[in-house]
Amino acid sequence: MPDFFLFVTAAVILCALAVRWRRTSALLPPGPKPWPLIGNILDMPTVRPWETYRAWCKQYESDVIYVNIPTQPTIILGSVKAAIGLLEKRSEIYSGRSVPMMLELMGWDFNFGFMTYTPRWRAHRRMFHQLFHSGVVERYRPVQLSEARKFLSWILISPEHTRKHVRLMLTSIILELAFGRKITGLDDEYVHIAEVAGEALNVSIIPGAFWVEYFPWLKYVPSWVPGNLSMKTVERYKPYVALTRNKAFDQVQAAMEEGNPPACLATELLEENRAKYAGTPAHAAFDEVAKNIISVAYHVAADTTTSSCEAFLVAMAMYPDIQRKAQAELDRIVGPDRLPEFDDLPHMPYLRAVVMETGRWMPVVPFGLPHRVIQEDTYNGYRIPEGTMIIPNAWSMLHDPETYPEPERFHPDRFLNADGTINTNVRDPATIAFGFGRRICPGRHFSDNALSIFIASVLHVFEITPGFDKAGRPVKLSSEIVGGLVSTPENVPCGLKPRSEQAAQLIRKDGAESK
Repeated sequence: MPDFFLFVTAAVILCALAVRWRRTSALLPPGPKPWPLIGNILDMPTVRPWETYRAWCKQYESDVIYVNIPTQPTIILGSVKAAIGLLEKRSEIYSGRSVPMMLELMGWDFNFGFMTYTPRWRAHRRMFHQLFHSGVVERYRPVQLSEARKFLSWILISPEHTRKHVRLMLTSIILELAFGRKITGLDDEYVHIAEVAGEALNVSIIPGAFWVEYFPWLKYVPSWVPGNLSMKTVERYKPYVALTRNKAFDQVQAAMEEGNPPACLATELLEENRAKYAGTPAHAAFDEVAKNIISVAYHVAADTTTSSCEAFLVAMAMYPDIQRKAQAELDRIVGPDRLPEFDDLPHMPYLRAVVMETGRWMPVVPFGLPHRVIQEDTYNGYRIPEGTMIIPNAWSMLHDPETYPEPERFHPDRFLNADGTINTNVRDPATIAFGFGRRICPGRHFSDNALSIFIASVLHVFEITPGFDKAGRPVKLSSEIVGGLVSTPENVPCGLKPRSEQAAQLIRKDGAESK
């Protein structure tokens, strides 16, 4: 027995020395001091991690921070310069992914955003790009415009449900386009499925939140064992993730077999696959790709753009002077007798600046989707080991005072020249918020259209104020965001009322016509 304890003690000492040797002699980037055996597991933040990541960059005076995590070394990128230098200029080796164990256990591994950089990922990316690249997204504008105007009618009736109405609008857009389904109300099961599946993705992606990521054997421990938060979380969310992927798509496939397919993107892809691959082994494989990318669109559109719309509402309630300035531009371009159209947007640079500032002020994905380097590399004299997870701290980059002075302030004028045109010398937040290199978000053009027409429509007819909660207290608003992979405002204003009786009549008229 004494020999056994001597062996364990020696092993612990050797491991500690090995960790220290890797950090010193190998010239790894600076970062928090690791504990023996467990490294920096206990240092990983689970609440607003982007703030801790920025604090580390300041503490260690580096925009590249190394975090020693057992089985998964991690590097935090705190500047645009570092992100571009690695994720874009060296994208051929920095486009990998580390699929989190929690995502795999929940069944989220069908999401090509988390797939490794392989031919399978390229097949998914290519098919998704086919549906959502900048040259085709205009075809979706009629549905986006229609649902934005329905939102106005819903708010006119029940402004206290603002947050639910926003999600209903975005879920309605993607469900109609993707699956040909129309949603009728807040309690629709597809709205609920998208919301809960989004929660699953949100809670599972934060580095350090679940120990199963570092000790994979924990997945074999039953969920009823006290303290096994990982498997309890998997057990709660896994059914909703499966519904996100299968339910609506399988119904389209069944309708096709019956000879009555709905007009939607899922039908288009299935018919295209049938024309190209019928009778070959590739047919089933490409139908699977179609299911995966349509299901990803269903989730992403319902979750990320919802967060952006909510952030805009918070900003307008907190900055009424900006709200009035944007409304003055709408009054000048659109006038009082109609609602905004997509064709109006290019003529409203201040509104465009509001859209850009919304994405900067409250970034939807504050620490980005982690990349993985597929071979050892060096950067600024530091060694980056093969397999290291690379986390770009987008929130910190978008709140860099050198690029965006007074970053905590919502200030659209930062993107404008003195003559009111867009200042192209100021970095467009979209070049950060939607990711870097070969893993940049392919749905960014679709999302931008939906957000832009939403902002124009709401500002044209509503005054946005903080409002009151159910207890009659003023809603407390701030620029703070909460969440994991996808962030949301802590609170959303419910004080939306028509700017005038004429504005209310416009909403009612459009609502009657849409029926």
